[in-house]
Amino acid sequence: MRRTPSAAPRRQSGVVLVISLIVLVALTLAGLALVRSTDTGNVISGNFAFRMAALQSVDTGVEAAFTAITSASGFAATPTTAVTTTAGRYSPLLLTDTTPADGLPDIDWSALPGTTVSGNTVRWIVERMCSENVIQEDAASRCAVLPGPSVQSFKQGESTPSNTPVYSGYRVTIRVEGPRNTVVFAQSVIAM
Repeated sequence: MRRTPSAAPRRQSGVVLVISLIVLVALTLAGLALVRSTDTGNVISGNFAFRMAALQSVDTGVEAAFTAITSASGFAATPTTAVTTTAGRYSPLLLTDTTPADGLPDIDWSALPGTTVSGNTVRWIVERMCSENVIQEDAASRCAVLPGPSVQSFKQGESTPSNTPVYSGYRVTIRVEGPRNTVVFAQSVIAM
């Protein structure tokens, strides 16, 4: 028997190596994109949680302002006087700047005292909804007034409000500042 000489081994061109490197780079990029997407989702969830916590702190400001308006020596008792005993938290007329048209009072919020609630700083201001500083008898002509309702709401334990035909409106604006530069504004209207 005769053997035929085998052919010389062919040279390898390395195509499999190039293809496997391309696949490896593609998998690495896909993995990095997944990690980045997951991190972004966590940041968004964290920011949303901070915003919700700040929004829950708004109640503290509303309650404090409501007490400042309705107490015996509160803003409703002397509506035409600029009260300074509460560090400028009251204005007998609207402070809205019409240039930005955002409906927020044009004030320096850092000048108002703040209350810390669960890591958030709550600041509030009360504005009587009037264009001029007028006495209560002239309020119907220069203020936002509400007709006296037949059914009224008030805090538990408070005396029943009077049945006057017209109530002055007070706008309460609350600003809550929290972690990661979270800022939440809320407004409420109280009629007295």
